[in-house]
Amino acid sequence: MIGRLDGARPWLAAFAALGLPLCLILAFLVPLGEVADESAHLLRAVALLDGQVVGHRETVTYSDGVARPAAGVTVDPAWEALSRGRPPAPHVNPIPDPMPALGRPAFLPLYTIGTYFPGFYVPAALAIGAGQALGLSHAASALLGRLAGAAAYGALGFAALALARRGRALLFGVLVLPMGLSLAASFNQDALMIAACALAAALLTGEDPWRRRLAAVLVALVVLAKPPYAAIAAMLLVPLPPRFWTSPVVWRRVGTAVLAVLPGVAWILYTTTQIATPVPRLAYEAGPLWPGPRPAQFLGTDTRAQAQVLLAHPGLLLTLPAQCFFSLKRALILAAGAIGIFGWIDRMLPAAIYAAWGLGLAGLALLCGRSVRVRWIDLGLLGAAALLTAWLVALSQYLSWTDVGDVRIYGPQGRYFLPLIPMLVLAVAPRPAPATGLRWALVVGTAVAALDLVVVPLATARMF
Repeated sequence: MIGRLDGARPWLAAFAALGLPLCLILAFLVPLGEVADESAHLLRAVALLDGQVVGHRETVTYSDGVARPAAGVTVDPAWEALSRGRPPAPHVNPIPDPMPALGRPAFLPLYTIGTYFPGFYVPAALAIGAGQALGLSHAASALLGRLAGAAAYGALGFAALALARRGRALLFGVLVLPMGLSLAASFNQDALMIAACALAAALLTGEDPWRRRLAAVLVALVVLAKPPYAAIAAMLLVPLPPRFWTSPVVWRRVGTAVLAVLPGVAWILYTTTQIATPVPRLAYEAGPLWPGPRPAQFLGTDTRAQAQVLLAHPGLLLTLPAQCFFSLKRALILAAGAIGIFGWIDRMLPAAIYAAWGLGLAGLALLCGRSVRVRWIDLGLLGAAALLTAWLVALSQYLSWTDVGDVRIYGPQGRYFLPLIPMLVLAVAPRPAPATGLRWALVVGTAVAALDLVVVPLATARMF
């Protein structure tokens, strides 16, 4: 164990010296509400303190004069006003009208975020509660919530790097991406999902039974948070032995994977039927893919109508996600989003950051190539699981976020695919060879992270 920890120490030191400081800087530097969906995630954390484990439905009158059902929570609107990064834009999307008065609990719509499992909101909620108990202002309590999220991300990241028996270079790279650190310095739950996946993969690099059980718990939490990620449970099946289809070990692992996924399936069935509501839109005519009669005007998203579109044109199940992922322009946008696009996914980092990460990734692949061997059967399984997850994420965005009948999918972002990367460490095994390549991998990884620590804060200060 001491030898394994010795191998982890340089990576732990690099994470502590380069990754976490940038995370803390962003927590103070980025205005509240200027991280993707942060305001809604903050309201979930505040509501959790009042025992609201999940959102509920109420009917709300909007700025276009239409009353609609909405999924949300009941909290003091002062929290929403504090975290409102930009003024409401009723000419773009309907907003509640009139806005609730500050100072007393009122219902606030959150839509899809109102349906999320609350597990990853606990650290921020506890910190906000501590701030309120100490008599701090809303703003100071919100900052404590951000710092608690960063601390939880750091703890999971340290555990992943310490417990991994291989693949630390890849895990380190995922954990210090500017996008992940930005999310960790906010109320957005995606950061803790990324870190939980990194820790699950790290645990599965060892063979101790407790590791696999704890990894299954982490996978279950991720699937509960976002059920379209259910296919990441494939990491619980590897390494696959020869003739794996007859192996009792593999079938026991299949049982574990199913148990890890079932709570998420139950959760999405419950929230879909009892809580979820359409996302309001200004009145629009259905897009060209709509198979029903016209005129067909909609006042929001409509999952059932979108399902009709897909059933009428089954080929769209493949072509819509393919257009989303594999067109060159879209692929580059997703890659940039995985590295880091700040604000409401509209504030680009300097080009040097994207170039450094691209070159660093290529360098790491070359440096580590001689030190590891690929287990192709495991890579095939994990690659297929990653593609299936990406496909499910894209289709969920089409069903729940895209205007009815549109020819493209709204919403997929590069950050959505960061939780898929860590499990790829399970497809490689170390070679009994000198560790020179791995030492140079540490040099490359820390060099890119050091560049981020200098450039990203300067760029962020100019953004806001």
